[in-house]
Amino acid sequence: MPVSAETSQSEDVVGRPSGRRITEPGATYRLQLGGDLTFAEVSEHLDYLADLGVTDLYLSPIMRSRTGSVHGYDVVDPAEVSPALGGTDGLRALSDAAAGRGIGVIVDIVPNHMAASDENPLWEQLLAEGMSGPAGSLFDVDWRPQLPTAEGKVILPVLSDTYGTTLVSGDLELARIDGVYRLRYKDRTFPLSQESLDAIDGNGGGRTFAGTAGVVTSWQSFHNLLERQHYRLVHWRIGDAVVNYRRFFTVDDLIAVRVEVPEVFERTHATLLELVNEGVIAGLRVDHPDGLRDPERYLQQLRNRTGVWIVAEKILHPGERPPPWSIAGTTGYDFCNEVLGLYTNADALPQMRMIDEKLGGGRPYAEHAVEGKRAVLRGGLRADLERIALRLWSATQQHPQVRDVTLEWCRSVLTGTLEQFGVYRTYVDPETGTARETDRTLIASAVEQARAADSEPPAQLWDFLEQLLSGEIGTGPAQLDVLARFQQLCAAVTAKGTEDTAFYRYRTLLAVNEVGGDPAHPGRTVEEFQLANAERAERRPLTLLTTATHDTKRGEDTRLRMAALTEVVDLWRDAVDACERQAERSTLPAQARYLLYQTAVGIWPLDADPTDEHRDRLARYAVKAEREAGLYTSWTDPDHGFEDRVAEFARSLLNAATAPAELLSVVTRAGEIAMVSGLGQVVLRTLSPGVPDSYQGTEVWDDALVDPDNRRSMPFEERRALLDGLVDADVEDLLDQRRDGRIKAFVLQRALRARSTQPSCVGMGSGYLPLDVSGTWADHVVAFARVSSDAAAALLVIAPRLPGAVMGDDAGPPVGEAWRDTTVRVPGFVQGTYRDVFSAGAGEIGDTIEVSSLLANLPVAVLERTTQHDG
Repeated sequence: MPVSAETSQSEDVVGRPSGRRITEPGATYRLQLGGDLTFAEVSEHLDYLADLGVTDLYLSPIMRSRTGSVHGYDVVDPAEVSPALGGTDGLRALSDAAAGRGIGVIVDIVPNHMAASDENPLWEQLLAEGMSGPAGSLFDVDWRPQLPTAEGKVILPVLSDTYGTTLVSGDLELARIDGVYRLRYKDRTFPLSQESLDAIDGNGGGRTFAGTAGVVTSWQSFHNLLERQHYRLVHWRIGDAVVNYRRFFTVDDLIAVRVEVPEVFERTHATLLELVNEGVIAGLRVDHPDGLRDPERYLQQLRNRTGVWIVAEKILHPGERPPPWSIAGTTGYDFCNEVLGLYTNADALPQMRMIDEKLGGGRPYAEHAVEGKRAVLRGGLRADLERIALRLWSATQQHPQVRDVTLEWCRSVLTGTLEQFGVYRTYVDPETGTARETDRTLIASAVEQARAADSEPPAQLWDFLEQLLSGEIGTGPAQLDVLARFQQLCAAVTAKGTEDTAFYRYRTLLAVNEVGGDPAHPGRTVEEFQLANAERAERRPLTLLTTATHDTKRGEDTRLRMAALTEVVDLWRDAVDACERQAERSTLPAQARYLLYQTAVGIWPLDADPTDEHRDRLARYAVKAEREAGLYTSWTDPDHGFEDRVAEFARSLLNAATAPAELLSVVTRAGEIAMVSGLGQVVLRTLSPGVPDSYQGTEVWDDALVDPDNRRSMPFEERRALLDGLVDADVEDLLDQRRDGRIKAFVLQRALRARSTQPSCVGMGSGYLPLDVSGTWADHVVAFARVSSDAAAALLVIAPRLPGAVMGDDAGPPVGEAWRDTTVRVPGFVQGTYRDVFSAGAGEIGDTIEVSSLLANLPVAVLERTTQHDG
């Protein structure tokens, strides 16, 4: 188990010096570090975060990344804390200052990959010394690629034209930089092998190797020099087919790291482990564990070496249980989708499909998912697939019953199986081949579906693949390598094929196209949500809960406004028709327009008309979304004419003076519903079993779109003034002025305060009790109690679900008599005198309580017990 919250100040954990109290986080706040938010600048805002109720800073990656990095995941030196952020001294100062306010520091770590950049000394070493150098075993490189004459070389797809054209044009040249010759191509340079440097010096310097532009024969000696390097430059257009290093998904500039090798783990984690053991870092968030060869052993090792609270960015498919890793849990995408399901009306999906179909859509999500995976296997991940196909073909040669198969058949069975996987990956042990029953079932199902769709490969090969992936063929290196690499590739195929392709193509209801979600089956009942929470309380009480991250497809309130379309589907149909009439002369595909109609509802300001900033943001989003979808334009072959038209349409749509009245009506109505849902979302995230996380800036209404839009700077001074103004705020006034966002900050702060004042109700060992609701709006209420292990302390939590129905035609939030005869039943051991944390009112709660009384002033309620009833 993770380190207990009961650990005393004097106790020494995993060799860490005593002096700091070692606790689990109570509530985290995610900060995106960068040029305008360094360690020192974070320190200036600690009082604000403490007043908000934050117990732990949750920082984006802190190790040195590429110059100008806007996210920190392109690490260039895992042994050095980023100088741009303040370095090790700056981090220690921040940690000390935070500790003085009772705040810990949690950091995001990136074990899967590093930046393939000349700023990375390990990458430089790889290119200069090749497979025999110290870095040769650090990165995941296939040193025997299919590309002729490339054995023992790293294939770099960096040329904007073919190699021959580039060579003869003179765009490749030797440049003396800081006294050492390097190969220069445009704005990039590459190290030369020591043998080549000696040859240059021995032949009179770099000028000796220069040819004449356009004269092919004059470049022979330079070509010969390049052939002696430990890398080979190729045209970027063939890169996806020939690249021989495993990347982060399809990003050429991010190269995978072999952390499963003990010395690699030590080399890349030494500084991190030192900071943890000093007490500077109190917790870890592990980025993309599914990219690792052996996530379970890696996380076990990390836990053993640190003893701190750890969560991993494991993306679960709905209904999928987390792997049995020795960590606190996931980073919360599962919870995000469960909450979103409460505020999505599944009954409206048939009508939403009809609207989508009318605008050229209507195809089932499953088809988009399969096609998205197929597209990425034929495109960006083609070389990764080919590597495994060759290894599978080689493995078949060791088994007579399946020896007579072709490489094409091996490629086909792998492709088909990858296309049919319903989760990100399996976790069959890559060292022993041991598989859990869950994994065997997933593999059998995917193979069965793939086999039914492709009868050409022989049955023996399908059987062999299923057995190999399940660890039943044997434990030889060849078989285990196929198994391990398949699992790694499966995660990349699922992420790129669904998150970054199908989610942008399937436009029936964009709100539910969220990381870890299943757009084909949106919506959650209260019972389903309660069951998920109960399981979380039992199995993962310290997992992270989130509703917005740097990777979510849209901001937490943007998403709810778009989900609210399912509660006003008739109005939405009229609005779409009106928008289409106005756009009758548009040359954009109808599906491109429909993406913008939905997104406009999400980003439209609640308290003002859209500005040029809103229009520019929507235009940038539209271009990115269409490139990801790859239907009308793409990242590799952008159609700038189409992109200009879609950007222009986005700007014209987001205009209050010209927008159809029907659209403005939906914008207003969806905004009102989403504000109620948003308050419910805050309360559920804050008091459900787990550790609540707030993404920077989401204290008020969040209109963010996908990154980089969600990485905009945070106006801390404005938030500080806003929070100060809530000290004596009147709840009814805040609700009346709800569009300014103060009500959301108020609910968040007071709910976090309830957590801190009643820790026995929400920490390890606390109980979770769903409460029965009856009456007219029973299906529209989520009610539960959080109870201490001895039942001496209790919190009651009430949140609305699908509030639009309760609100009816009334424009205001559902409070008081709007809830009619709806009541909550309270078991005897939870009864007593309670105080409302939002209004400070108090009263007795017996067997039942009317929701109209609970939600008299706000559409959410959190009550803390002050006196327990006897017996």
